[in-house]
Parts: sequence; structure tokens; C-alpha cells
Amino acid sequence: MRAVRCERQGPPEEMKLVELPDPVPAAGEAVVRLYACGLNRRDVWIRQGLYARIRLPCVLGSDGAGVVESVGPGVDASLIGKRVVLIPCENWGPDPAVQGKDFLILGMPRQGTMAEKIAIPASMVVELPESISFEEAAALPVAGLTAYRSLVTRGGLKRGEHVLVTGIGGGVATLALLFAKALGAEVSVTSGNDEKLAKARELGAIAAANYKAKAWEKDLVAQAGRPPSLAIDGAGGDGLNNLIAALAPAGRIVMYGATRFSPGKLDMPRIFFKQIDLRGTTMGTDDEFRAMVKLVADHRIKPVIDRTFPLSHAVEAIQLLEQSEQMGKIVLDCRK
Repeated sequence: MRAVRCERQGPPEEMKLVELPDPVPAAGEAVVRLYACGLNRRDVWIRQGLYARIRLPCVLGSDGAGVVESVGPGVDASLIGKRVVLIPCENWGPDPAVQGKDFLILGMPRQGTMAEKIAIPASMVVELPESISFEEAAALPVAGLTAYRSLVTRGGLKRGEHVLVTGIGGGVATLALLFAKALGAEVSVTSGNDEKLAKARELGAIAAANYKAKAWEKDLVAQAGRPPSLAIDGAGGDGLNNLIAALAPAGRIVMYGATRFSPGKLDMPRIFFKQIDLRGTTMGTDDEFRAMVKLVADHRIKPVIDRTFPLSHAVEAIQLLEQSEQMGKIVLDCRK
């Protein structure tokens, strides 16, 4: 089979298209012929050496969808031929509130989805509703699971709430916008790119502010007519203080990433005077993944896909992701 393997840390050119032996399912496993794979920041960070416990070379990729080709001993043979999407993580552990020490994300150290085929535990295979295409399904796993847990489990989103989603254009943020709307919320967004803000309005955002502008949080609240009670953030950095300022009293901030690292100074007085909750989240459980897929199917949500590249053009796709110019997800067609 063909696969895109990260040979070593370095520039995108270290991602090589190689021929590897076809996987054979072990007991409890299924082999999935992948039709599409989604890219994530995790793939970039591993190649750049900015991730924990890196083991290279490895086929990266955590998002995938395709058709079950074969199964190993102990797996129901009726699974063969099913359209499926892959749960992007394993070994969450017994406590749904927090992942255990053996928790792993697909695509390093286990072979990932930038390939024509993959062997994974059959428990990580979820049947794909007919209303969701392979390309759309490949845009869901990491971003969709993160967005769902951020909004529902950790955020406690209620119908009618005003939600602020930062960094619109990223995969998690864009799906968080769509999910929150489907769940009956009003959504505002931020970005440093005015074109992305305009696209977010087309997707239903009631307010949009450029975080590079001074006092953007005041402008956003004025546009929306009320402050948000929940913020979903993957950036961190000094912008966290703007979120604290924007939030309504007793508001919640759910943080799923830190692309801008930690703030130089955190506005502690405003946090406790406004009774603000700061909550962290990482990925999610298998049950949350299945609930997310059901939400997408029930509400006919269409993930925003910026571009689809052939598997053989993975380096070009990774370079586009690194530029952060995309709106939504970047997907690879594993059949080309």
C-alpha cells in the first residue's frame, strides 16, 4: 500500500510517499481501506518536534474514513464492507471525566491514516451514516470530537446561550460554530483574517471581530447585543484576558489548545470578581464520538472543507495547513 511517512523532524519535505506492506488484522482488529484522511495541527507539531514522546519514522494522520476490508479473529465478519469513520483515539480509560495514562491518539506511535489502508482495533470503527460522505467524515474525528466535548460535556451548552468561538477557520473552531448552532445557541467568532470573519457570518455567526483590533471584545459584544456566557478557545496567550473581559458574569471558558502559549499576565481579579470558570479539555470518549457523529447526521451538518488534495500531494497539503490560511479542514483523498 501507499502511505505518507514522516521520516524525521524537519521541513514538510520529510513527509515521504512510500510503499509499505499491506496491514493484516490481528485478533480484535479490522483493516479499513481508507478513502479520505483529514489533516490536523498535531501532524505539523510532530514533524516540527513540538510534541511529546515522538517516535519516527511513522505514518501520521488521526482522521480517516473508508470501508472495512477484512477483520481478525474475534470480530464480527458482518463488519466487512461497511462504510466507517475511525475514532481517532484509544485507551481513554474508565473515568469519562479525564483520560487515563494509556490514552493515545492515532498516528504516532500507532500507524496513522495518511495511507491507503490501516489496521486498528474494531472498537475504533464506527459505521458511517449514508448522509455523510467519506470526505466529510474525514473532516470530523479530531476536530469534531474536540468541538463536541468542548461545547457539550465541558462547556455545558444550553439552548439559547451566546457562545464565542475564537480562531474561526481552524477545524475545531469551524465545527464548534456549526455544532453550537445545531444545538440552538447563538454564535460569535473571532479571527485575525477579515475574509474568514465574512465566511463565518455566511455560516450563521451573529457577530464577528478581528482580534488584532484594539478592544475587539467591546465591539463583538455590541454587535451581538449581549456578552457570551461560554467561550471556546484553542489559542490561549494574552488574548485570554480579552475573553475574560468579554464574558458575562459566571461565564465559562473551555480551552482545548494553546497555539499562542500561556498569557504573560492573567487578569486574576476579573476572573474571581466575575466568577469565571476556566476549563480544560482534550479530545473525548468513544461515547462522545458516537454522539458527535449522530449530531452531524441528525442535523445534516456539512463540515467546511477548504481543499482536498490527492494523497500523493500530502506535502503541499501540509504546507497549506502550516500557513493557517484555510477555512475549515484540509483533506487528503487516499485513493489518488
